[in-house]
Amino acid sequence: MQHNLEQLGPYGFEDLAGALAIARFGPHVQVLGPGRDGGRDMYTNSPLIWSGSDTGPGEVWQGYTVFQVKHKARVESEPRRNAEWLWNRIRKELEEWADPESNREKVPNYFVVITNVSLTPTPGSGGEAIVNNNITNFIASFDDDSRDVSEAARRQRLARRVRLGRIRQWRIWDGTQIDALLTVHDGVRRAFKGFLTAPDVFASLAQFTDKLPLDELGPGLHRHARTALIGERAIYFDEAGSGDTAGTPIDQVAVDLPITPGPDGQMRTVVRYVLERAEHVLRPSLTMIDGPRHIVIAGGPGNGKTTMSKFLVQVYRAALLEGDPELGSEHRAAVQGTRETLRLLGRPGLPTHRRWPMRIDLAEYAKEEGLSEDSTLLRWIAHKVTKRSNVGSVSAGALMSWMRQWPWLLVLDGLDEVTEPQTRKRLISQITEFVSDAESDNCDVLAVVTTRPMGYVENIAPHHFGRIDLARLSTAEALAYGIKATQVRLKNDVDKTERVTADLRRAAENEALRNLMQTPLQVLIMTIIVEGAGRLSPDRYSLFYGYYDTVFRRERSKPIPFARLLQEHGAHILDLHQRVGFELQKSSETSAGATAAITIDDLKAIAWNILKEAGFEPSTTDATLLETIVIAATHRLVLLAPHGDDGLGFDVRSLQELMAARFLATGDLAAVMARLRVAAPSPHWRNVWLFTAGQLFSEPQPHRHERLVSLVETIDDDAEDRLGAVCPIGPALALDLVDDGMARAQPRFFGRLLRRGFQLLNMPAPADPITVARALIRAADISDQTRGLVADALRAGLAADDVSRATTLKIQECLVPAAGEAGVGRRAKGLNTIRGKRPRPAPPPDQDSWQDYGEILEQLAPSEPTLEGILRDADRAIRGLRTVDDAYKAAPAIELALRDRELASILEMAVAQIARANPRLVALMRDEVLPSIFRAPIGERLSAPR
Repeated sequence: MQHNLEQLGPYGFEDLAGALAIARFGPHVQVLGPGRDGGRDMYTNSPLIWSGSDTGPGEVWQGYTVFQVKHKARVESEPRRNAEWLWNRIRKELEEWADPESNREKVPNYFVVITNVSLTPTPGSGGEAIVNNNITNFIASFDDDSRDVSEAARRQRLARRVRLGRIRQWRIWDGTQIDALLTVHDGVRRAFKGFLTAPDVFASLAQFTDKLPLDELGPGLHRHARTALIGERAIYFDEAGSGDTAGTPIDQVAVDLPITPGPDGQMRTVVRYVLERAEHVLRPSLTMIDGPRHIVIAGGPGNGKTTMSKFLVQVYRAALLEGDPELGSEHRAAVQGTRETLRLLGRPGLPTHRRWPMRIDLAEYAKEEGLSEDSTLLRWIAHKVTKRSNVGSVSAGALMSWMRQWPWLLVLDGLDEVTEPQTRKRLISQITEFVSDAESDNCDVLAVVTTRPMGYVENIAPHHFGRIDLARLSTAEALAYGIKATQVRLKNDVDKTERVTADLRRAAENEALRNLMQTPLQVLIMTIIVEGAGRLSPDRYSLFYGYYDTVFRRERSKPIPFARLLQEHGAHILDLHQRVGFELQKSSETSAGATAAITIDDLKAIAWNILKEAGFEPSTTDATLLETIVIAATHRLVLLAPHGDDGLGFDVRSLQELMAARFLATGDLAAVMARLRVAAPSPHWRNVWLFTAGQLFSEPQPHRHERLVSLVETIDDDAEDRLGAVCPIGPALALDLVDDGMARAQPRFFGRLLRRGFQLLNMPAPADPITVARALIRAADISDQTRGLVADALRAGLAADDVSRATTLKIQECLVPAAGEAGVGRRAKGLNTIRGKRPRPAPPPDQDSWQDYGEILEQLAPSEPTLEGILRDADRAIRGLRTVDDAYKAAPAIELALRDRELASILEMAVAQIARANPRLVALMRDEVLPSIFRAPIGERLSAPR
């Protein structure tokens, strides 16, 4: 055959079959997407007209026609075995259609089987004749009453005969027929790049890019893919302090991360999910995907989003270059290693639907490009290709033409790291524009965005993007990853590997420690701590700080020039990490500092202050000590590492956040609480906030615990500048603390936090209900007492007014997938079946609440004309809130009013009057207006004297 139909894979071949059926018969052929299809991949109720030939007229099928697609991964060399394989699959379909108790209520009048195997045409004895005769004989077998051993058997046979009697005719499109159809329908053939080998891709590049000159595009794309295959293959375990400086091939450590199960409870994994989506042709004119084509992957700190994004791109580089004769031995090893890893992950090998892959670090993009008004994602991609390929300039226009012709995978990593409000808005706008333009130009593009779920309320272009959430690792998955990572890190040290593995297994048997084995980063840190003979603590803060202590002790004991520095100045080195962590966290609030690196001069200034405060003279007698610290940092100083030309920083964001948290926790307790009150609303500072809270809970200081819990309980009081009484943040904070596990050993505080968290059930449905469900289901699994508390809260929510009931039902829908993810016990799983009493009466009519709202504004409006005008504009904006677009336009006027304390107090009182009767308006305020306030830079306010 001319075309390699095996290479397309099952998904690509199914898409090809659909495209050919539509091209042959017209758009009335309905193509069904993935999922249970009731025995049909395509169907039509319209007439099908078959072309005639020189020997006879064509046929017209008038009735219900079903198309079924059968793809064989490896076609046999012996034709008879291919025919047997196809017949076995057709027979299963016929048995299903015959069975009255199957889910196939409607039996077709006609069916077409489309397959990639070729049937020999020999009359009477060829594969085509054998399969057709078998179908005829199978249908006729239900006329045979010789096996009717009872009246029940007779009735069953007759029922099957009646059902199959509806079939009037069938046809088989085998591989030979598909080959011929592809020759006729050249537009379909050109859409499926899986037919091409790597040399085809680049040798015929001019054909695929609208005759663009090869010297502009071809060498650049080829060199970029080949260079990145090696240059971006390695990840560094020393990002987590293992001391590995050579780097480890990403294919040796890649794992397939679990996804939160869907409503059906089916377990899914992210690599499989993305690769299966990418195997489909996503060109709008041909795609078989019903619904959003692009993906947002949400995962918490340390969930492995960046490693996963790098591996996905590496997979498609390997697929694109497989078979390229210009590859060196290292390139071929990378392709082979990636292929073998995919097989270990349960995939058949490299993707068959090749895509040109590109990964964009969004923090780097925000910093370097600045997201100016005339910048675009495509221009940045062209810049990155040009920079990496070193063969001259590749223009955005050339890439646009390339994208129109060739499938792409674009991974946009780290949306959560772009936090400055205006920069973030421009970035999301550019992402939306990119996918919209790609759709308008009929491009086969798959875009994948990664983000932390905290603060992701924008719900980017929901008609373009669907969201999936990374689940926490099961104990078995965590153990498997920990053992694999240990084997890779320690290589040939069998004794140490066995010891770490044994310690990790013991930790998995301890309930408190098992609760920490949730993310790849945390599991990796556990292995490093036990390798260094350290002790594991049962809370997240202590785990991360124990990791710092382990790495510090390891570096201090090494025979290196800086060991003495660590021995004599450990406290100053820790202080340096804390201050640098805070400064980087502060600077990354802005687009210019999004990549979180500090210059050598700034590091020197911080070190100078630390030494001066300790009584040294860093400008004179102790200048050598200052220089030694700076020199050590330029090589690696515990967790601080060089970041290319940008300076120094932390390779793992969570470790930067840990050190920033320790900085916030220093000083007088009242000052610490004041900082936490300021930082609480900010999604950028939320993980820092949780680490700070963890540090407070890690010490036996009940008065600190009491102050922290009281802060959570009162944090929305006197918070008019963010409408705290209407859109409180305290309940979500409380559930974060509950889910973090830091207060589990102290029931009095744990219960108070849990009850504060239950107040989320009385608010308009949160934008991220799965996060709430996760916290509730895991709390319920702790004990019968906490399960009872959660059950009572759900009953109360269901019995409250319409707003609370709707929110509680939404969260209840997420309890099943959350329970499946957490592997909780049977009693906790039953929380989704709880039903409440009859709801309370609905709130007052909408017009009454708006009347009260208006009276408050009228009575309390300031006399000063400017302020009165600002309040009037905010009132007009609030009254106009109907949609997300309205909220985007209204936000500036509302934000301006909230900046004035007097106006904010008036607005909060007024909006409180309409909140219960207008839950959608409150949700728009919370999710579309207030996030800009929450994301406003606060670093300077947190820098107050300790």
